[in-house]
Amino acid sequence: MTIDAYRSLSDKAKEEILDLESSCIEHDNLRGSFFLDPSLNFEPQINSFFLYYQKGQLISMLSMFIPTKHEAEITAYTLPACRGKGYFKSLLGKAVEELTKFDIPELLFVCESNSTLGKQVIKALKADYKHTEYFMRLDKSRYSCLKSYRLKLLKAEQKDFERAITANMSVFGDSYEESKSLIKNCFESDTRVHYLAVLNEEIIGVASANLEGEDVSIFGLGVVPDYHGKGYGKELLHLMVDRFLKRGRSEITIEVHSENESALALYKTTGFRIEVAYEYYGAKVNQVL
Repeated sequence: MTIDAYRSLSDKAKEEILDLESSCIEHDNLRGSFFLDPSLNFEPQINSFFLYYQKGQLISMLSMFIPTKHEAEITAYTLPACRGKGYFKSLLGKAVEELTKFDIPELLFVCESNSTLGKQVIKALKADYKHTEYFMRLDKSRYSCLKSYRLKLLKAEQKDFERAITANMSVFGDSYEESKSLIKNCFESDTRVHYLAVLNEEIIGVASANLEGEDVSIFGLGVVPDYHGKGYGKELLHLMVDRFLKRGRSEITIEVHSENESALALYKTTGFRIEVAYEYYGAKVNQVL
């Protein structure tokens, strides 16, 4: 038995993970999937994938999404026939060792709301429920373009780097380093794009998209607080959707925090439907094992 740790994955490893994931999803009647792109991790040197092999077969896997230096989101699968034997705990131990090296203090365990087994494992770890996030998909039959737009949507370029960082800090309240890391990773990625919402030459909103695979995943969408309540968020979302639909990308998804009632209402009225609900449970890295 071996546990391999990786910063990024080879094509062979990705294929093995997708096979493992498929077996678990079918057995447990789930709908979600692993997040296998480490490009948005705050610390690029950290190992964020842990694979447990038995006689050359991948039987358990844990991934970490680490967008800030404060916490890591944990997702894991174990083959149904291999559960209850401590494989997940072994992988979690390796993940905790890695997070400790980089002084990342918090864990967020991600679990589909209908995963009974997942909740049992999380309960045993004494992790506390934090919130739910909805993964939503556009129903094109319910979507209509707006008649007019005040905003312009521009793809961020290197010359916009510092202005984009400032805008992201204002929209989300992130630190300079966190905003810089996110935007830098988008610029360096072959599949991620960062956009700016411009009103009269002023950047008043930001949004990003992951174009990998069949889905276009919109994330990090928001408007500067001074411009809230004026319909600019609605315009920005429509501009993003319009752009991808015109390019023949009709499978468009977005995620939203369950407590963000205004964003959830906006996404629903725009034509997005909830596809999967993910529950998040928090624990301290130094207390989880």
